[in-house]
Parts: sequence; C-alpha cells; structure tokens
Amino acid sequence: MSERYPVGPLFRSFLGRVGALGPVGVSLVEAFDEEALQALKAAEEEGFLVPYLVGDPDRVRKVILDKGISFRNPTFVEARTPEESARLGVGLVRDRRCAILMKGKVATATLLRAALDKETGLRAGQVLSHVACLEVPGYDRFIFVTDGGVVLQPDLEKKIEIVKNAIEVCLVMGVEHPRIAVLAPSEVPSLDSESSVHAAILSKMADRGAFPGAFVDGPMALDVAVSPESAKIKGVGGEVAGRADVLLAPDVVAGNSVAKSMQYFAHAIMGGVIVGALAPIVVISRADTHVVKLNSLAMARCLVR
Repeated sequence: MSERYPVGPLFRSFLGRVGALGPVGVSLVEAFDEEALQALKAAEEEGFLVPYLVGDPDRVRKVILDKGISFRNPTFVEARTPEESARLGVGLVRDRRCAILMKGKVATATLLRAALDKETGLRAGQVLSHVACLEVPGYDRFIFVTDGGVVLQPDLEKKIEIVKNAIEVCLVMGVEHPRIAVLAPSEVPSLDSESSVHAAILSKMADRGAFPGAFVDGPMALDVAVSPESAKIKGVGGEVAGRADVLLAPDVVAGNSVAKSMQYFAHAIMGGVIVGALAPIVVISRADTHVVKLNSLAMARCLVR
C-alpha cells in the first residue's frame, strides 16, 4: 500500500487481499470530485479498479490536470446534467460494463433515484442498507455499523434484511462467524422500547436458525456490546456480549451517530458500502477523505459477484 494513502493495519491487510481479486469497472457519477478521483487512482494502483468517469469531460479533465491525478486508461462518458450523469452511470452498471456504482459530485437523492428506478435501475427485490466498517484504535478487529445511511426508521421486517446484508459484508471481508449486537437502551426487553422488542425477536430468530453462521443477540447497550469488562460487570454472557463485530442500530440517526462518533472522537478509519442492489453502491459523505473512499471501493470490490 502506497504511503500516499495511509491506512491502518487492518485495512492495509484487507486492501492487499482485494488487489489480488483483479480489476472491475467503477462508474463514478459526476466525476469532477477530487477526493473520489484520488481514491480511484489509489484503487487502480492497488489493481482492483478500472475508472469510468461520467459527467462533463472538460470539468473532469480540469480536476485531473489541476490535481496531478493520472490514470492508465480512463473511459470518459459525457453527460451534461446531474440527472443524465446518474442515468448513464447506473446504465453502465446495469449493462455490466461496470460492477460498482460510485457517487461523485452528485446529490445522493439524485443518484439513488436513478439506481432505484423500476425500469432502468439496479433493484434486486431486497432492502438496501448501508454497512459502515471501522478500524478503531485499540481494537483487533473491524467494527461494523448498520444502517446509518439508507433506511430511516426500519421496522422488524427491514431489520431482518439489514442483518442479512451485514452478514454478507462480514463474510466477504473475512469475518467467518459475525457477532451481531442489536442495540437498545438496556439488556432487559421492555415493551416501552420498540428497539428492545425488535432486538429480543431477532435474538430468538437467531436461536432458531434464521441467520446461519452468525450470532445475533440483544437487546444490548453499546458498552456491553463492545466491552468485555462491561459485559462481565453487568452479568451478560453469550457469544456476542463484549465481542460484537456488528452494531445494528435502531434507526439511521443512531447508526450514523455511532459511526461518526468513532471517526471523530476515536479517530477510527472508515469505509462503507450500500448493499442489496444488483451491484454495490459507494455513497460517501462530502466530508470524507479519499482514504475513506478507497476503503469503501475495496469493500464494494469484495461484494462483486
């Protein structure tokens, strides 16, 4: 991994494995985004990406020239409006010229509207959800957080699908038996808390084999999920308590807040991907760096079928 793109040891090892998978096309929508282009360049250097740059070619080339970014053989796809860029970018993936869809300088709503179009989009009949992956200092494993980006207020049915999506991401990233903590205010189920009731149901479903290969437990507060000491003090046992790989949030605000708190307060290194469509979708915050976007592309590459 080039020192120009510093990452932690977990992501460094992961990027090395992804590079061995070989390159696939990535459709970058409204591609005049410096950080996204820097991430594409790094991914090309790592050997797992071929760039397709969708948008106004003059604006894209200007950023590439001004920032000294060089690609081996990029493909430019001309589009004059954000809506056209989104439509053409999604089309590249639908036609299998590209295997990953990525957000550039386009509104998330515009990109997802094109991706979810019933006639020309990437619907697969599944719930779409975002899975964030964080390398947190002091932890010897990735911590995954879901869903902090797509489903605003998931009901029980959607949470079942969100769990399945998270398991898929964990498996392709090398977590053989993911431990999933369903977050709630406390470890005692309460009818006053919908998240607590959902957690208890999901836990019982896991006991009955609904999520093969994974351990799902809850309700569980965050400290019990990730701290062996807290789990011991509170008397919470099982496979998940104190050793959670995945934190299943009750809603998008909680999921986003947990992941962003790890980034900004604990200096965690992050990647993230939207799953559940015909192809993985990389939708990143405008404030995220090219390192976050590189990690996200690597996650997406692992999910390409």
